[in-house]
Amino acid sequence: AQEACGPLEIENALSTVRGLEKEIQEAKASAKAGILKPLPGETLEKSSQDLGSSTKAVSSAMAQLLSEATQGNENYTGMAARDVAQALKSLASGARAVAATTEDPAARNAILDCAGDVMDKSANLIEETKRAIAKPGDPESQQRLAQVAKAVSQALNRCVNCLPGQRDVDNAIRTVGEASKALLSNSFPSSGRSFQEVQGQLNQVAAGLNQSANEVVQASRGTTQDLSRATSKFGQDFSNFLDAGVDMAGTSQSKEDQTQVVSNLKTISMSSSKLLLSAKALSTDPSSPNLKNQLAAAARAVTDSINQLITMCTQQAPGQKECDNALRELE
Repeated sequence: AQEACGPLEIENALSTVRGLEKEIQEAKASAKAGILKPLPGETLEKSSQDLGSSTKAVSSAMAQLLSEATQGNENYTGMAARDVAQALKSLASGARAVAATTEDPAARNAILDCAGDVMDKSANLIEETKRAIAKPGDPESQQRLAQVAKAVSQALNRCVNCLPGQRDVDNAIRTVGEASKALLSNSFPSSGRSFQEVQGQLNQVAAGLNQSANEVVQASRGTTQDLSRATSKFGQDFSNFLDAGVDMAGTSQSKEDQTQVVSNLKTISMSSSKLLLSAKALSTDPSSPNLKNQLAAAARAVTDSINQLITMCTQQAPGQKECDNALRELE
């Protein structure tokens, strides 16, 4: 009986996962018909967090399943397959809850599509573990197992990225990336405005970006909607800031000054991307002290790099170097 236990568990897990895939399809049909309703107590906030944590549980159960299948132990593989199926049950109900509580039809479809894909890829993985156990140590079988596991991992990531709020953070990350392409140019023509005028504008938008960075930190403690708003605003403020920064590079007195401005802008671009990535990670795991610290550190890095640029531009102002040199000679 002990011997038969492993294969039976694997078959049961497989039929559970196929059943979950069917349930996701039914939820999609209900959503399309406008009859997918949240269960009592379900909110978008709680459902998003549940789905975020269940993807981590699936990931960890999958790793255990892979480890057992690679070693060729049928009984332990069976138990690991059962754990995977249990974790996928939580993921399926989390995805259904997110879909039922979100207002946006595109987000609703995306989350159910992604969850369905996770079920499909997970069923493939369980199928593959059956073959791997039959041929322990077979290199070809191990390679296939690794490929299928990678497909599950990618499907889980897509599932998290479909969460409301996550997509807005991704859009903000893209905005920062797109705006930063301007820094790859070899020439920064002058806008024709005076140094003082360009510097005044840079100071103003820099203060706005700094404020936005702090708002992202505050929003990560609030709701998904708070985070969406704060990251979208940060992306917009970054674009405005970079336009002013590129103007400043064009107004620089020398090539050396210009290179320093561009180098500082690149640092701010990198720290801004890190801030958004930290906010994204924290939103799927809001209670993690480590991620909270990372986000606070990322926000400080944005502030520090902005301050560095402003100080440097003040030192580059026409006549400033001459004043500094004269003061040094008097000392």
